[in-house]
Amino acid sequence: MKKELENYSILNKEDFNKFFNTLLGKYNIFGPSKSDKGDKLNKINSADDLMLDYKNFKMSAKEFFFPQCETLLAFDPSTGIVKNRSEDVDAKNDIIFGIRPCDALALSFFDRVFKDGAPQDPYYTEKRHRSTIISLACLEPEPTCFCNAVGCDVDSETGADIILTQLNSRYLIKSVTEKGIEILKHLKTLIPATEDDIKEKDELMAKAKSGLKSNVEVKALKKKLDDFDASFWQTVHQKCLGCGVCTYFCPTCHCFDMTDEVCNNTGRRIRTWDSCMFPLFTLHASGHNPRPSYKERMRQRILHKFNYAQENYNEIFCVGCGRCIINCPVNLDIRKVIQEILEAK
Repeated sequence: MKKELENYSILNKEDFNKFFNTLLGKYNIFGPSKSDKGDKLNKINSADDLMLDYKNFKMSAKEFFFPQCETLLAFDPSTGIVKNRSEDVDAKNDIIFGIRPCDALALSFFDRVFKDGAPQDPYYTEKRHRSTIISLACLEPEPTCFCNAVGCDVDSETGADIILTQLNSRYLIKSVTEKGIEILKHLKTLIPATEDDIKEKDELMAKAKSGLKSNVEVKALKKKLDDFDASFWQTVHQKCLGCGVCTYFCPTCHCFDMTDEVCNNTGRRIRTWDSCMFPLFTLHASGHNPRPSYKERMRQRILHKFNYAQENYNEIFCVGCGRCIINCPVNLDIRKVIQEILEAK
């Protein structure tokens, strides 16, 4: 157990502001703020504005690394001069503070797509290299959470550099990566953790896990999805409006469009989020659309997350955060869609 304790530290709650302000002096910190009730990542300028008693962000952490609308470069059509966005990089590195384990895991999936393969996306990669992820373990999952069904958990460490767990009177802090170890090793507010601290953490996590009530057998789904023309595709889409809300709130959806805009003598190249649920997503220049109806578009979304991602990355590109369930205007529940597919003859 002593070796296991090496990467654990304790931060007493009365020392939290001092701990946070030390980090604030060295990094730009983004996290859930009291000023917007923890709806999304905001720049935090004071420990007093940091909100740690939230359930989860409305918008996921992907928006920080992969903005909904991002100018990649600016250009002057008359002179050919191009200015790359990376020329405006801040001298300070960033800390993403307090995201939930499901969002940290989702970022590890984004890494597989944009950073770890070839070619790399330079815009995403630069932000990830500059950022340290400090996640916050879940003590009270939402009724819509089903992270345990898709390989995540309330205290999953994947994608995080440091993970915090709120104990009764203190925080248990674990360094997950070398980057996390480097940040914490000089902080004088931390004290060594004990076996009793780990035991308290394990009890809290066991209680949190017991609150996850969704028993969706996602791992059994892939065989069903191998049938491209199965009859269940005729029914699972029927409530869908095709609004794309599910993909915009999803922490792993990453489809995008590229546009060049020119006005007078200036121009810019913009990357914006796109969605496989939109009818124009696969519209060809000829006018042909291989996904003309909601059926084909819903099939694409389900297959991408639960079939193609497994084939390409050996991962299910769903972290069970439940945002698509909470925000769907017609209450289309992805868990019920999965169950309907599993029960189809």
